[in-house]
Amino acid sequence: MMNENALTAFLALAETGSFQSAARTMGVSNASLSRYIGQAEDHTGLVLFHRSRNSSTLTRAGQEFLPIAEALREDLNRYASRVAGLRDTGPGTLLIGCGPLTTRTLILPVLRAVRHEMPDLRFRILVSAYARPLDLLQAGDFDVFLGDLTYTPEAEDVEIMVMEKQQIQFVAHRDHEIHQSGPQTMAGIFEYPFASPHLHKHWKATLITSLGGGAEAVEKVNAQPHIECDDYNCLTGLLVEPDYVVGGMPETFTELIRANTVKPVSMKQTLEWNICAARKSQNTSAAVEFFWNELAKYRA
Repeated sequence: MMNENALTAFLALAETGSFQSAARTMGVSNASLSRYIGQAEDHTGLVLFHRSRNSSTLTRAGQEFLPIAEALREDLNRYASRVAGLRDTGPGTLLIGCGPLTTRTLILPVLRAVRHEMPDLRFRILVSAYARPLDLLQAGDFDVFLGDLTYTPEAEDVEIMVMEKQQIQFVAHRDHEIHQSGPQTMAGIFEYPFASPHLHKHWKATLITSLGGGAEAVEKVNAQPHIECDDYNCLTGLLVEPDYVVGGMPETFTELIRANTVKPVSMKQTLEWNICAARKSQNTSAAVEFFWNELAKYRA
């Protein structure tokens, strides 16, 4: 592994083209910078810079080494971030990334089972409608991801498990006028103020199809939701007044329906989730393995 000071010096000089500016960037003397550049060239066995009195430019070998050095810097930064995260969370922490639809339906029952067997295990649960969750999984931000992976390309060294499909439910305050209108289509739902988590491309495409396609359907779906939030505490808070229709999983609304605060909207059309679980196929821990096996009880 190249000395980190030598790597930093190479990248600083490649960017600035000036020994003085690169030394200032690193907070070292010109002599120290020169020594670090010498170490970089000794390590690679290459002449990396054309040196002149006023500037330094990359040789052809230096230009070819530059992307390698940049990738090494990214790896070192990722390593430092992971070590810092380990200090923050401790080695006995399971990192779970998930979409907002899964928290009550899948995360909670699996957590109960895992904690029963591994009571000392800690959990960090990061909830969001992630755009590229498998990238975050591969980078080590999650041990397990649970969410919609419809439009996520296949990734190397990742195991994916498709979960049982479940029907999306739409609810509104018990006094909302939508309950007087009979069974609804999705077009009918969108005639009222609508709130939900982020609608990514899969959901937008599904909704456009359900509205018959065409420019009018695209325009209508792209205007939704009126309130977007990946936190269901916020979304269910909107249901205290007869204004918004909110979409989600039935478990999210069970207590509110039982309390007769809200009512399910009667639907002509149905929508189902497309939830998958993902983990790295290598280097899994006992905690990840146990969590994964519990998730498997809910697979399709």
